[in-house]
Amino acid sequence: MMMSKLVFALVFLVYPFLSSARHVITFRSSTSLQPSSLAWDPIAQHFVVGSISGPTIHAISDAGVVEHLLSDPSATGADGSATSVAIDPIRRRLIVGFSNPGSIAAYDLKFYERIFAVPLPEMDTIPGGVAVDLRSGEAFVSSTKRGVVWKVGLDGAVTVISESKIFGDQGLGGVVHVGRGYLLIVQMEMGKIFKVDSDDGAAKEVLSSGSSKPLVSAGHAVALHPDLSLVVATNRSVFLVKSDDSWAQAAVHDKSDLEDGSTAVAVAIREGKKAYVLVKSQEGYRIEEVAWEKESEGDMVWGLVLIGLGLAYFMFWRFQMGKLVGNMNKKHA
Repeated sequence: MMMSKLVFALVFLVYPFLSSARHVITFRSSTSLQPSSLAWDPIAQHFVVGSISGPTIHAISDAGVVEHLLSDPSATGADGSATSVAIDPIRRRLIVGFSNPGSIAAYDLKFYERIFAVPLPEMDTIPGGVAVDLRSGEAFVSSTKRGVVWKVGLDGAVTVISESKIFGDQGLGGVVHVGRGYLLIVQMEMGKIFKVDSDDGAAKEVLSSGSSKPLVSAGHAVALHPDLSLVVATNRSVFLVKSDDSWAQAAVHDKSDLEDGSTAVAVAIREGKKAYVLVKSQEGYRIEEVAWEKESEGDMVWGLVLIGLGLAYFMFWRFQMGKLVGNMNKKHA
């Protein structure tokens, strides 16, 4: 009886290690909020999402409270969509890529007032992703229509930085600025990842270590982890891609599959630590912490180790108590 109680107590104590529970934020969508992009604001401590149903930006709190931040039809058009968002925490700016027609805009993160809004050179483009160079404040925009990357200055001046032939005729998806003078961009249909020089636009494909196949299948959204690994979202899975040679080659280090009927829309890194994915399902939208397979396996192992140590300690204690009782009985005898 005592043993069963002990086991129950140990399982209760290490349940967090054995459980696959993760941080999940559910929220209500609306006609003006059909989330299409995701970013984390470290100062305001909330997620920022763009909407495919209009030129609007909303904030999502940990409690799932939705707050309307801005609506700017004059930056793109009444039928425009906020397809990409990025936070510039140094200058407290929000960078938004709009489609229909294609444009790029910047807003201050205190009052959400527009700093600039300029059309992209190709008005029919749909921005695949937006990234910010935290040192210079320059933004970079990819196009889902074709292989082109634009650079946007602090004043809103837009220039083509890369139209490399290596992109082929496929459009580009998410983009991140690594901070070492280059970008990482995912190709939406082929799943290739490109390393692009952020100064001269020279582009190379990141090769898959030990394989001729693309690193991921049809990746469309990316986020950069502080350890310089890349979080890549496909429709059904999220991958953690790592490189040890400055992204000449890379390999998939871990992955996380979504539940059946769910689709990954966008990804973001929160507090420089955890990866979060914006998910669309039949029940609606949610933002959830990514539960990596290897990390979950490690938690399970630690939980079992703790249970084993607890049982070993109990058996040792029981043995010692038995000896003590035996010695006391001998003395009384």
